[in-house]
Amino acid sequence: MSAAAVTAFIAAVSSSMAPVAERGVAAAAVSPTPYLDRIEKAVRHVSPGLEHQVWERTGGNRLDDSAGDWLLQTPQCWGHDPCPRSDRPGTKRLLDKITANIGEAAKTVDITSLGCPEKLIAQLPSPCGTYPDGAFRDAIVAGLKKAAGKHKIIFRMLLGAPVLPATVNGDDWIKAAKKAIGSSAGNVEFHVATMTTSYAGTPLVPKGGYTPSWNHSKLIVVDGRTVITGGVNTYTNNYVQTPKPVTDMMMAIRGPAAMSATGYINRLWDWTCANRNKLNWLATTGSWVYQSGGGCVSRLRPPAAAKAGDLDMLEVGGLGVGIQAKDPSSTYQLPALKRPEDAKCDLSYADKDVVNLDRDYQTVNPEETALREMVATATRSIVFSQQDLYGWCATIGGPIKAVQPLGDLRLLDNVAAKMIKGVKVRIVISTPGNEDSYSTMKNMGQFSNLLRKRIALQAGSDRAADTVMRDTLQYASLRSSDKPYWKGKATDDRGKVIDCDDAKKPCTYAQHTKLVVVDDRVFYLGSKNAYPAFLQDDGYFIENPAAVAHLEKEFLDPQWKYSKADATYDWERFLPPTVQSLHTERKSSKKVKVTVQAVTHSGDDFMVAYGNKVECRHTKSGHQCSFEEDASIVGKKIDIVDEKTLRWTQREVPR
Repeated sequence: MSAAAVTAFIAAVSSSMAPVAERGVAAAAVSPTPYLDRIEKAVRHVSPGLEHQVWERTGGNRLDDSAGDWLLQTPQCWGHDPCPRSDRPGTKRLLDKITANIGEAAKTVDITSLGCPEKLIAQLPSPCGTYPDGAFRDAIVAGLKKAAGKHKIIFRMLLGAPVLPATVNGDDWIKAAKKAIGSSAGNVEFHVATMTTSYAGTPLVPKGGYTPSWNHSKLIVVDGRTVITGGVNTYTNNYVQTPKPVTDMMMAIRGPAAMSATGYINRLWDWTCANRNKLNWLATTGSWVYQSGGGCVSRLRPPAAAKAGDLDMLEVGGLGVGIQAKDPSSTYQLPALKRPEDAKCDLSYADKDVVNLDRDYQTVNPEETALREMVATATRSIVFSQQDLYGWCATIGGPIKAVQPLGDLRLLDNVAAKMIKGVKVRIVISTPGNEDSYSTMKNMGQFSNLLRKRIALQAGSDRAADTVMRDTLQYASLRSSDKPYWKGKATDDRGKVIDCDDAKKPCTYAQHTKLVVVDDRVFYLGSKNAYPAFLQDDGYFIENPAAVAHLEKEFLDPQWKYSKADATYDWERFLPPTVQSLHTERKSSKKVKVTVQAVTHSGDDFMVAYGNKVECRHTKSGHQCSFEEDASIVGKKIDIVDEKTLRWTQREVPR
């Protein structure tokens, strides 16, 4: 092998294994999971005392495709609009998988989710309930009925409560579940709770001084052996009984990684049991635990899960605000942050910017560090499929005064640094201004303007930032078909007719996924949003190219296929034209005819330029154009120019 070849080979290996190279690992001892190793190292540095409680790495796992797919996406009707309930294979698979997993239970079922405020003095106009309702309730209860027919089961369900006094009596949910289970209901020991660890405000109390926090994780763990996790809330009227189903996803895992989730849920129940309210019905923090007269099980200890596969998985959660102030064993020092005021909402903060500026907060919320480090490992590509990457700025009113920083600047700075180095970034979010509050933004420009600021901070100018964004960014709001809005009509679980065929009230696409993919190799899926929030969340980092390829085929590729039509940034559109053919035909001793066929990535027309001349103006992409010129043009360079982007490809005129 020549010296040049050896140099090229070493460069290629270094590039493909960049995370390993940066850690100085010898080539002979290269880990099969370099990205996961680096993320774990960062988490351990920040939160060493929270291992096995809030984060944990396990081996011997597999992605559970026993339901036909381990990826449980909703509604999975790409290209179909309207998408009636009967034609949503992903939603059906998710509900069936919930029933199947719970039906396997021999000892324990552990569920966490987010509840909606329902009733203060009068019924609130909420589209969802405090507890799982409709099809989600039925799926859970059907599983319990199957399991209870064979075994005695301890069932725990913990719901985060944005407005604790507005949650309703959990005894009623338990009573209905027992009735549906029937004669074997006595085999299920129910423990249901709502909790708020830190409240965001209260009527007549000024803004400020309150940082909102409650459980936001979505976990269904059975016997510490299986777990379903992701972003889906158990709201039938958002996912099932509606003509405009939310695009979301969960995944099914089998193996020791499920016990990691049990450990995290135990940590939440420790706080829940220690902070039970007694007779203060207006308490804004604490918990309500049902059955009201029963005890509170803070710890479930299912047997250790057997090995189910060969995948390492890194589970990482966060404790939000109010459970634990800091990790006392951590020696982590928060790096300086340039221009933190970029994240400041133009109204006020709820309390202070803990996401960007509070060192102690980082030590009890290692998920923040993990996502930032995941982005920092990227060498080729970063993909975000999120509700938003932009924070609330007084979009929640009434009794909740949640004003949050506009962005996780440390995450965005890592994204910016990678974009400057040429890493391609794709971001697909929920439709800004979504009528069902599945958005924190009014328009697409709010986030892209913030990202531009952070790129300019490193690139040196707004102009340089614009060039970086043009060349590396794809940014769009969700579409799941060729249509700009959902179509169809349906009656929700409360009897209300939702009419998406009413042109005066268009039904926009809502997305609630919390997915990040780096280098087609490693992904995060869980409940943690990429925009600032101070909640209890949990999710998994998995490094497996085959799993990522499946995610891309089944979700990310169709998502971009339809969403890119309305993209505000798309680096592919700014690629130079592709020349499909270029040939000359001699017309005389002094004249030649030049024929060009080219495709523009913007989809706009192209033209040909050389010297001070322009030919073939307004030629449609993919078509041919011809022009006659002096024979001296042969052997000279011509530019084929995209008329929209002004990017060009240079070619030599052949003989």
